[in-house]
Amino acid sequence: MKYFKILVATILFTTIGTFSKLSSQSRLQGNISHLIQKLFLPEETLQFIYEGSDNHNQLLNIPNPYTITKINKSIKGVWQSYNTYIIFTTNQTSFSRTLIKLQDSPLWDQSNSPRGRFIVITSKHIDTNFLTDTFSKYDIIDFSLIQKIQNTPRHSVKYAISDLNRLENAHQLCYSSKSSMKEQEIKMIIPNPVNISTTKLIELKALYVLALENLNMIGKLFKMKASYLFTDDIKTFLYNNSNDIYVYLSMTRPEMLFSDYDVSNYFYRDHMVWAVPLPDKMSTFKTIATTLDVKVWLIIIILLMVKSILWWLFSKLFKAEIQLFDLLTYILTSFLVTLGGSYNSLPHLLSLKVLLLFYLAYSMQISTIFQGELYSGLKNPKMEHGITNMKELADSPLPMMGSNQTKNTLTEHSSNNPIFAKVLKKLVVRRPLDLTLLLTYVARFKNCSTTLGKGALLYVLPKFKPLVNLIERNTGPLELEVSFAVRKGHHLLTVLNKYCRRLWEGGVYQKLFADATALYGNDEIEHKPDAFAFGIYHIYELFIMWAMGMLLAIVIFILEMYFRFCLTTNTT
Repeated sequence: MKYFKILVATILFTTIGTFSKLSSQSRLQGNISHLIQKLFLPEETLQFIYEGSDNHNQLLNIPNPYTITKINKSIKGVWQSYNTYIIFTTNQTSFSRTLIKLQDSPLWDQSNSPRGRFIVITSKHIDTNFLTDTFSKYDIIDFSLIQKIQNTPRHSVKYAISDLNRLENAHQLCYSSKSSMKEQEIKMIIPNPVNISTTKLIELKALYVLALENLNMIGKLFKMKASYLFTDDIKTFLYNNSNDIYVYLSMTRPEMLFSDYDVSNYFYRDHMVWAVPLPDKMSTFKTIATTLDVKVWLIIIILLMVKSILWWLFSKLFKAEIQLFDLLTYILTSFLVTLGGSYNSLPHLLSLKVLLLFYLAYSMQISTIFQGELYSGLKNPKMEHGITNMKELADSPLPMMGSNQTKNTLTEHSSNNPIFAKVLKKLVVRRPLDLTLLLTYVARFKNCSTTLGKGALLYVLPKFKPLVNLIERNTGPLELEVSFAVRKGHHLLTVLNKYCRRLWEGGVYQKLFADATALYGNDEIEHKPDAFAFGIYHIYELFIMWAMGMLLAIVIFILEMYFRFCLTTNTT
């Protein structure tokens, strides 16, 4: 009898334990924290939206980092927005009211069209069709519904133990939207009619090979094929096709793109600049003239004239000096003294000696300064005023080379600007835009200007940098961007945003550019400065001046001989 009681007690406790274990498992599966852990990774930050409740007990066991927002209270600002929204609501009316308030709050990220993933947790029934229609108004296609389990009283004895252990706040996942992905493929759109594998344009090889290698890495992670295609009209292609992910290269983001796609953080961005020829070096005459300031030249001339007049007056009044011909002779003599800082005869008058002494001291200093500055100017000639801004470039006779995208972008966004209206008239479209050839024309022949990315010049064609000038300001809405166009609601949007940002912040692009261009070589102009020596280039104008002087002297000599001959004939 004793053993029989022990056996009955053991069976009873085992039965109770089994029911308790089943009940605990049921509670775990119906718990909100358990459902959220099934929907999100542990590192994702969640945003919980309450209409006005202060009961946050459901969040005690959630391992994810999260924020709590009460939508009824004013939200002054948001430091950082996340890509997940979990809305606690009561019924359909409350849900609609909460969604409208959320749209008007700073939490609603206007730059992301799908605005991430939405989870609706409700205590009463919400029709899934109503939920789908409501979200579709806001272009939201990634959402789930978690609904509280409505308990019904049970009178059967066999459910007694289970009903005693069931929680009143048990929930279940009722509905999850399905992503409408049509193709598991990433396509890179190339707006240039060139073949990556055969082209000799190293800038295109560097850019597209860099992009394609990264796409292959991303595709392998998500088992998506990466490929590329050619098109001249990116907009039309995107709007007429239904691929999930595109990588496109464009000057600006098409506004209509947001109706079907989201644009992730830029994969690569480069500020477009205009490369113009370096200005010409100053001529020898202009170098001599600009050695000293205009005011200094005026003072030197005034002092020379004053000295010449005083010398001439003193000599004429006292008649004690060597008789010179006229005032012009005194001026030329003073000019020679100014240049050489010396005089070959000593005047008899004390006043003239004092005047000559101080003028010699002054002339020696002026001559030394002038000769030093002149030598420096001839060795390193100053540059003429070159093209420094878009207005000067638009008014210059230089043709401007650009791509078809450059023309379309300026036509669409800047055609009303008077400067860019001139640019559009003189813009020459090159297809494809061979930067190596065009930069050679700009640097060597100085017969054109071209648009290009500043990063491409620094990392792909660095040897051209000291051979051209760049116009970087007020160049219009020209910004080369390689971005991902992702179908709305696609789960890769957040991943691609993080991936692109890490590549840019980590300085990986510079290394990748160097590796890409090293494979294909670079045949730009090499600039090797030779040892300096004065050549014909520096002083040829002086030879021309001397030849002109000799010719002028011969002409004057002939005229003098003619007049003397005429006077002699008349006298006879």
